[in-house]
Amino acid sequence: MFLGIVGILMIVVIVWALIQSKTHPVPIFVIVPIIAALICGFTPVEIFGFIKDGVSKTWSTAVLFIFSIVYFSLMGDVGLFDPMVNWLAKKAGNNIMLVTIATALIAVVAHLDGALASTLLITIPAMLPVYKKLHIRPVVLLCIIGAAMSIMNLVPWGGPVARVGVVLNTDVNELWKQLIPLQIVGLVILVVFAGYMGLIEKRRGAGLNPTGKAAELDETLVPTDSGTSKADLEAMKRPKLLWFNALLTAVVIGLLCFTKIPLYGAFMFGLAVALIVNFPGSKAQAKAIKVHADTALTMPMILLASGIFLGVLSGTKMMENMAMILISIVPNAIGGHLQDVFGVLGVPIGMLLGTDSYFFGLMPLAIGVGEQFGVSGQDMAMAMLISKNYGVLVTPHAATTFLACGLAGVEIKDMLKFCAPRLWVLSLVSLACGAMLGLFAL
Repeated sequence: MFLGIVGILMIVVIVWALIQSKTHPVPIFVIVPIIAALICGFTPVEIFGFIKDGVSKTWSTAVLFIFSIVYFSLMGDVGLFDPMVNWLAKKAGNNIMLVTIATALIAVVAHLDGALASTLLITIPAMLPVYKKLHIRPVVLLCIIGAAMSIMNLVPWGGPVARVGVVLNTDVNELWKQLIPLQIVGLVILVVFAGYMGLIEKRRGAGLNPTGKAAELDETLVPTDSGTSKADLEAMKRPKLLWFNALLTAVVIGLLCFTKIPLYGAFMFGLAVALIVNFPGSKAQAKAIKVHADTALTMPMILLASGIFLGVLSGTKMMENMAMILISIVPNAIGGHLQDVFGVLGVPIGMLLGTDSYFFGLMPLAIGVGEQFGVSGQDMAMAMLISKNYGVLVTPHAATTFLACGLAGVEIKDMLKFCAPRLWVLSLVSLACGAMLGLFAL
């Protein structure tokens, strides 16, 4: 019980500190978990063992972060996205809804492989220049992508469905067949939501000639402290190498989607070739990298620091105790509707626990308690699965959350404030649709 309470308090403090932005995320993810572990009576030797285990789980994503951000930023510098940006901006004009709906459809296609990271790495670099050109807030881009991934992540090769299949000891393809109608309805809801977000941005004054609040958005894609002038940016353009860079990017994306090599390996290869071809000479290559060094190093540092948090959370057994506390506080009066309770609270609970702890820690306990009140394991699992999926992009200690923020240039506090409430509402709509389609009993 004590471990669970300390774990919940630790997460609350971390989320509060991230939202308040009183300090950089790195000290938050390092200091708070260590203090929490000391309070629980663990020795420094044990704590550093937890840290080692946690960082070992995040280092590969941190490496991916460094090379993917520099690669796509470099492609933006050399002008790879300029033709598409100019074409979309010209076609869309003030019809921002077309851009936001296109974002949703691109994210859906990009997520056919069921991998969150590759969806972000494909969709954000392709659409962010368009959003900047039309003065649409980048958080809108993240929110739409988050909604698209949430409904597409129900494919059988996606992580959540596979985890539920393990918990229920059920064939994942059979689970997916039941979920297909919900996915179809979810895609319709996604397009409507994307169009609605576009309408909101249009009312804010977004467009080629922005007005109102949209006019305050900075169109540049380069960090203001990079020290790179507009003349330098123009000098980095490589219009004659457009087709080569497009082919190289297609190869990198192909390696992401159709091979089993590490994601960071694909970007290491792509960046190496891009530097050699576009910027001959060590000085030119070093200058091209330096432009994006700030972003490329800051976010991986945060990601590695979050490994300390994850290591402490897992190593101290706080996670298991937190799940037990959540189960124990459920009143007997609502025991027969326990699946509805966990369905409604799927996003916030998922944000606290994370994916593996949610499905492998909380779900089996919830199923066990629910069965005592006559709730079938199938109903409980379906309700928890449908709702939790909408929290995949707003889990403050997940690698993909920081990857999305880094690629879009959005602070995590802004992303959580904007995306979490909207995705939670979408989860409730999806949950209601699932109940009407008979996926679980109310």
